[in-house]
Amino acid sequence: MPTVKVRYFAVLRELLGNTREEKYDNKNGTTLVDLLLNHIPERHRKVSKKWKERIFEMNKGEIRFDKQGIPVLSEYYLILVNGRHFNLISKMGLRYQLKDGDVIAILPPVSGG
Repeated sequence: MPTVKVRYFAVLRELLGNTREEKYDNKNGTTLVDLLLNHIPERHRKVSKKWKERIFEMNKGEIRFDKQGIPVLSEYYLILVNGRHFNLISKMGLRYQLKDGDVIAILPPVSGG
């Protein structure tokens, strides 16, 4: 059973009651999209709708899905798994199967000048 840590930053931390980090025990085969779309919203039911609205692209109040049936992430957040962009750790992208000890960080966009 893979246990992963999820770290939240900025507005997401505030949305989840100033939660900095949480652990999730997952069944084998749990994917990154399962975590983002189901497990985190289930733990934070009071703000699950707002969570999904921030993390995923919406179309008329519904999550937008790509041609393969995978939810499309909002361009406003960066998802890292073990310090690397989720698309770089596996060709599976959001279908990446979580492994014991993975650390997922969800960050807002950063700009400088």
